[in-house]
Amino acid sequence: MKITRSAWLVSLALLTGAAKEPAMKNVPAVETVAGLIEFAPPAGWSRTAYSNTGGIDLVVAFERGMDRLVVQVFGAKGSFHKDPTDFFAGPGATTMGRAPEKKGEALVAGKPLALFRRRFPLLEGGPHDSTPGTPKMGAETFCILPPFKDGRFIVLSLQRESPVPDIERTGEKAWKSFLRGVRRSKVPGSP
Repeated sequence: MKITRSAWLVSLALLTGAAKEPAMKNVPAVETVAGLIEFAPPAGWSRTAYSNTGGIDLVVAFERGMDRLVVQVFGAKGSFHKDPTDFFAGPGATTMGRAPEKKGEALVAGKPLALFRRRFPLLEGGPHDSTPGTPKMGAETFCILPPFKDGRFIVLSLQRESPVPDIERTGEKAWKSFLRGVRRSKVPGSP
């Protein structure tokens, strides 16, 4: 009996489970984040929700062009960052190992919070491209809400994924409006 190549590939896919892969579920991330803080999504921005570290570190992101507003929850048991000090020492807050720059403060959820800025290398070109010199860098401004009593904390950030500044400051305007609208939810055990 002769098996055609396409029949063989279909059989292999069925045996390995590739054809049965379930759709990614991202609703729980949104519900949990919304259970900790309340905010109005920026109008006209696309929304993505996912989790890192095996579903523990929750992320909700809003994107428009080269700008991203991001809400990240850390500090749960098994989280990539156990507390804000741990976050500040990691790659999510540093510029290629250097500490972030303090860039003023903003009133968020009724409290003045320090704003920090870091830069990050942009991924450009293919995996085999080798361009000597300094990589092109994007910029991120972020702040950290005070931790909840259970240890979880929230990082809010604006990422500009381009080395070119936005002369219309669309992302920056959305970021300032977003921060003004953030409210901590009434969660048992929160300050």
